[in-house]
Amino acid sequence: MKTVGSVKLVLLGIMMLLLPSGSLPSGLLGKWRVGTPYDTPNPVGITAEQEKHIRSLEIVYSPANLHVCGKDVPIRTIEQKSLTDDQFLQAYGFFPHIIGMKQSPVLDLTINPSDGMNACGDFEDPGVHVLVGRDGHVVIEVANDYLALKKEGINR
Repeated sequence: MKTVGSVKLVLLGIMMLLLPSGSLPSGLLGKWRVGTPYDTPNPVGITAEQEKHIRSLEIVYSPANLHVCGKDVPIRTIEQKSLTDDQFLQAYGFFPHIIGMKQSPVLDLTINPSDGMNACGDFEDPGVHVLVGRDGHVVIEVANDYLALKKEGINR
């Protein structure tokens, strides 16, 4: 009997390692297309060619993976913050309405924050830093470039 209990504990520990801590909002799950970038006051850290590549991407969020650049990136941790307009301004240097967020709070999500994921090459994987508005408006941030996401099958 003691061995069965030990095996259960080991299996539970393995499951805890494989499941992400935190979870994505259900409205974020599914297939998205990257839209046009917003004009923000901050300098952008990617080239025009990299931005063009990002704008051609399809991003798929599932409970356990982020699919981007043709690769599945396991979601291990999700950092979540709820930001008021003033907190957003302090964090990003502009108000959230600049990127289409009509009302606060804005949900600020970072997937695998300490991981140097690189499924897409020379820049942080698109989709690992996501901003979600109360109305469901979704924006990704890649190297200070803020791009709208459009859910496939939904006209917005």
